[in-house]
Amino acid sequence: MTKNNSVQQMVEVLKDQGPLTENGIHTTAFGYDRNTTYHSNKKYADMLRRGLKKGIIKRQEVDSGFAKSLGYNGNTKFLYYV
Repeated sequence: MTKNNSVQQMVEVLKDQGPLTENGIHTTAFGYDRNTTYHSNKKYADMLRRGLKKGIIKRQEVDSGFAKSLGYNGNTKFLYYV
C-alpha cells in the first residue's frame, strides 16, 4: 500500500473491493468507521472530495431498494468506484 491516509489508498481499495459506500471506503482503507467513533470525518471526507474533483474516483447515485439488495442500509445514496 502507498502512503498512509491518501487518496491513492482509497483508489487502491476501490480497485480491489469494487464499488463501496463512503463509510465502506474509510473503514477498509483507514480503519475509520464514522458510525462508531466520535472523531471528525472531515479529513476523510476532504480526501474523497479531492479524488472526485481530480476525476480518479467516481460516484453513482443509487436508490434505497438497489442499495438494500447489495446488503447496504436504506440510507445509502452513493456508491463510489474507480
